[in-house]
Amino acid sequence: MSPSLSSPRIAIIGAGIIGLSCAWELANRGAQVTLFDSNFHPGRGASWAAAGMLAPAYEAAAEEGAHPRLFDLCLEGGDLWTGFAREIAEATGRDVLHIGGPSLAVALTTQDLAAMQGLATALNAQGIPFDVLSPDETLAHEHQVSPGNRGALLLHTDGQVDNRLLVDTLIRALEKHPNAVFVNGEAPLVCSGNALTVAGFDEVIIAAGWQTPSVTAGDTPLGDIVPTLKTLQPVGGHMLALLRQPESPEMTLRCGSLYIVPKAGRVVVGATVEPGVTGHEIDWDTIHGLEVAAHELCPVLKEAPIIEAWRGIRPGTPDHAPMIGALGETGAFVAAGHYRNGILLAPVTAQIMADLILDRKTSELAAAFSPARFAAATA
Repeated sequence: MSPSLSSPRIAIIGAGIIGLSCAWELANRGAQVTLFDSNFHPGRGASWAAAGMLAPAYEAAAEEGAHPRLFDLCLEGGDLWTGFAREIAEATGRDVLHIGGPSLAVALTTQDLAAMQGLATALNAQGIPFDVLSPDETLAHEHQVSPGNRGALLLHTDGQVDNRLLVDTLIRALEKHPNAVFVNGEAPLVCSGNALTVAGFDEVIIAAGWQTPSVTAGDTPLGDIVPTLKTLQPVGGHMLALLRQPESPEMTLRCGSLYIVPKAGRVVVGATVEPGVTGHEIDWDTIHGLEVAAHELCPVLKEAPIIEAWRGIRPGTPDHAPMIGALGETGAFVAAGHYRNGILLAPVTAQIMADLILDRKTSELAAAFSPARFAAATA
């Protein structure tokens, strides 16, 4: 839809997968969108560092302290992905290599087996289909899994996308979109009274990932203006990529915190969880530990050389779930804190934000992720 004189003008601060997806949805609904990002290469933060897994089922057995509706949001995000990928492909002629599933959650140890059984219980409670596989059946689905495996769950809903291709494609699509503009630099955000505004724009969305609290309005960080944003914290994570070879695994594999994600030309292995870490320096002992764990799950990977290693930074929150919605009484909106599910939740976040800003409506599920849920803790 082309803009009109009455089209709302929306400033989006941050051009990672969340900012890009919000811009895409809003621009397609007729809004005039400007993306501000001070990074030389937009989309090169957590979105680039991710593995691109779309794994709603694996989130069913939520870690302690997780938001009680996170699984529901992940399921809704997963349901939107086929249409989202198709829409991007139709608009750009580029396939973002979306694979709808399935994935394997594999057990190697007694502890893994207990975790797998817990996941099965959670999936049964939610009515999510899956198959329980014996060790031999696991090998029949993915013959490169260790023959010493103790079985697996076949997760039909869990797939992946090439996240790097995705962000690059969205950037290219938005660069050509008549309703979208990129600005390589900081947004001229100001705070007047309680209001956060950018001159010339009707609405503002803050989508700067773990750096959201440090975005400045004038000379003041947003975390000082809206203390709720200080609950957003960085969570570092090491990852590596191995050269994909003809005998490399074909399926996405999960085993506890370890994942192995085959892609075109590479196999991504991750990831550590390092709360409070903001540096990108690589600890090669940590990388070696991930490599060894990958070899234990898929012995054939011992023959695959490392072609890349990196340390990304996820945006975490106390309940491991995103902040999506109005930012207090500021008049601005926030979409940040997606932790490990930014790629999965990108289309549903964009839909929630567009509904809220353009139609002034929200769902009961969307309202559960308002940043207001942290307000009492930061008052």
